[in-house]
Amino acid sequence: MKRQRGISVKTMLCAILMAWGVTLMAPAQDQLRRTLMSMPDSIVPFLNHSMMGELVEFAGRGGTAEVKNKLDGMTSLDTLLSDYAAFTLTKVDKMHILLLPRAAEEPVVCMVHSCYGPEPESTVSFFSTDWKRLPNEELLTAVTVDELLQRPDTMTMDRFLELRRLIDPCLVFVDVIPQERALVFSLSKPLLTEEDKKALHAVVVQKTIKWNGNTFK
Repeated sequence: MKRQRGISVKTMLCAILMAWGVTLMAPAQDQLRRTLMSMPDSIVPFLNHSMMGELVEFAGRGGTAEVKNKLDGMTSLDTLLSDYAAFTLTKVDKMHILLLPRAAEEPVVCMVHSCYGPEPESTVSFFSTDWKRLPNEELLTAVTVDELLQRPDTMTMDRFLELRRLIDPCLVFVDVIPQERALVFSLSKPLLTEEDKKALHAVVVQKTIKWNGNTFK
């Protein structure tokens, strides 16, 4: 009988330890959800806490995560992972959120907001998990226009410079590869004829930068 009681106690201890393990893991898994639900209204003015909470709750259940926003349009949470979220804010606005780990420090929230006009344009912003803005220059190595252009060997320098002058204004689109914690920069080509866009295609390239634990570079 004593042996049976000993086995029972061990079983109970294992169950308790497993429960503790799940409890300790849950905050890490839920951190992005908590961060999203604490997002200030000033970040996306046409969403409030209630709307964001509804989006996160429905996405967490695997349902259709869509709400009517303050503009009387629809906003959807299209993807919600432990460290990545993708929103369709309006018909012409999208937002990506990456929760980026840092050694011995709180994670960083990277927000990529893209507006799809005639050509897409993106902005990249950084925040702490309590939504204090962080300086871009400390977390993102700037990508210049020249890094998004490349002259083919068969093209003269005069022709290359002629094409470069077509890029005015300069608009940059940023895509997100969540699995790699990477940002992909490319040039948009507004206010150009189809012929000019086709000509620019020969010199425009993309640049991918990855999170190294401290910065994108």
